[in-house]
Amino acid sequence: DFGDKRSQGTALIVAGSGNMTGAAALCTKSALRSGAGLVTLATPKALLPALQTKLDEPVFCGIGDASTDKLSIMHLMQLQDATQHQNAIAIGPGLGTDTETQDAIRMFLTGLQTPVVVDADAINACGSAFFCMEGGPANAIITPHKREWERNFGPLPSNESFYPEYLRQFATQFKITIVLKGCPTYVAIPDGRIYIIPAHNSGLAKGGAGDVLTGIIVALLSQGVAAAEAAVLGVLLHQKAGRLTRKKMGAFGMLPSDVIEMLPTAFGC
Repeated sequence: DFGDKRSQGTALIVAGSGNMTGAAALCTKSALRSGAGLVTLATPKALLPALQTKLDEPVFCGIGDASTDKLSIMHLMQLQDATQHQNAIAIGPGLGTDTETQDAIRMFLTGLQTPVVVDADAINACGSAFFCMEGGPANAIITPHKREWERNFGPLPSNESFYPEYLRQFATQFKITIVLKGCPTYVAIPDGRIYIIPAHNSGLAKGGAGDVLTGIIVALLSQGVAAAEAAVLGVLLHQKAGRLTRKKMGAFGMLPSDVIEMLPTAFGC
């Protein structure tokens, strides 16, 4: 195929805070390993020295000044400038739960038209009321695990057999794609479709696994895959890479970073 890096998909990842550089690194490297042609990591400028030693390939957008270690409203214009020419955005990994950061996340997402994966601390910043309001992000995928869901959207049904209908109603009413992570993982699409992906792999039950999944999904979005398909395919690829990693290393010692290294094989076979 012919084309430059931008034609292969441009993705912006908004991630990281003072104690959470790893989440930003995992998400970014996962997106790079999932075929995005140009990945930009927007992160507080104080984190750049650590992240630049971990990552070679992304473009870095340092937010704020050299002392900035968290996102706040004063950085909103800089963040919005970074969205130009981006095909897809992921926001949330490691951003933290500081009140100023949460305010900035909500303001950034309001009215956003670019396809976006809302993960981790960005979900915590928004909660259910944000997605109910007019002017929320279009083409949004949210990726909570069960505790994040219940913390932000209320109790899940006590009987898991009712999950599909419950999630279908939420996705269709608020026009968002839901990836409820777990075993199984449920994907609910705004048009009413529900996918149940029942893979079991205890090796993926580790901190950072969700950051890897977010990186895969945003890379697929950046390459023009529609939100519904990006969500389902992202979960399947993540689980496939996890199976390959488990086969090679065993569930006990495998890490999310090992799963990233197996993504090219997962895509290719």
